[in-house]
Parts: sequence; structure tokens; C-alpha cells
Amino acid sequence: SSGINAEYGGTSAGQLHNYDTRQGETPAATMSSDLVSILSIAVHTTQPSIVANARSDGSLLIWDMRSSAFPLATFAGHASAIWEVQFEKERSDNLYTCSEDGQLLLWNGAALSGVGGVLGGGGKVSPWLTPEISHQKMDVFNLLGSDNKLSINSFDVLRGRVICGGERQTLFCSESSDE
Repeated sequence: SSGINAEYGGTSAGQLHNYDTRQGETPAATMSSDLVSILSIAVHTTQPSIVANARSDGSLLIWDMRSSAFPLATFAGHASAIWEVQFEKERSDNLYTCSEDGQLLLWNGAALSGVGGVLGGGGKVSPWLTPEISHQKMDVFNLLGSDNKLSINSFDVLRGRVICGGERQTLFCSESSDE
């Protein structure tokens, strides 16, 4: 995954590497929380310093790559490995994850939008950077319901519509309703 002049990579040892594309192949910074494998990384669509990573134990970590040696928040939303994480392009307060546990989760950061401040240039502070995120006050919705037990392996999101694929050649379509 990438941000402005940055590329991110994760390791099976739980390290999140931040590479400055102007400086070569050595990581400019390495963040680490523990020894849980990182399986997927997503960069926020409008604030590239916000990075989410999905892990093999079903946890989701949110980082501020500008200043944090530790994650801003750690969420335990899935019962097993998270295969993919993605911020929605059109509504960047939304984050999606899919997992081996059969869930496709919408993490509704918009519920925190009222607590953010204003950036120096008049822009809005992302809810992913608010103090409430560290208290794990997040609305989370399983878009597939509780009946699915087959692994959801990948997905894509466009304007609140989600298509995902899973085991046994299953295909699901869903629409989030958090407008």
C-alpha cells in the first residue's frame, strides 16, 4: 500500500515498514506492536499518514505514521485472520475488513465525525485521529449477517456497494446504509 512518497509493507513478525520512495530500499521507519503477522495494509484515501493493518489473529490496528511508535488503536473485530482491509474511497471515514471467519465488516468512523477538530488549512480532522478511537468507540456492522461461515477472501467497495468473494466460489453483494 502507498501514500505520498511512502510505501508500506508488513511482515510475518508483525512489523509495519514505512519506506520513503525518495530514499531507496531501507525502511525509513519500522513500527511494531507484537509478533502477529500482518496480512493486509490500507492507506487512508485523503490523509496518507493514517494506515490500517489487518492481522492473522483477527485484529485491526490503526496507525498515525507521522508520530506514533505504537498504534492509535487496536480492535478485535474478527475471530480469525483478516485477509483484506480497505478504506472506502468516496467516504473515507468508512473502513472495511473481510476475514476467514466469514464476516465482511464495515467500521463506521463517521460515527466519530462529530468529535474531530479542524486542521490548520480548514480541512476536517479524520475521525481515525480522534481521542475516541483509542477508546475503541466504533460502530461496526457485519454486512453479510451471521449465517455465513465460509471465509471471505477479498472484496471491493464503490460508493457504499460491496462485492466480495469467498470459499466454494461464493460471491456476495451488499450495500452499506450509513449515509
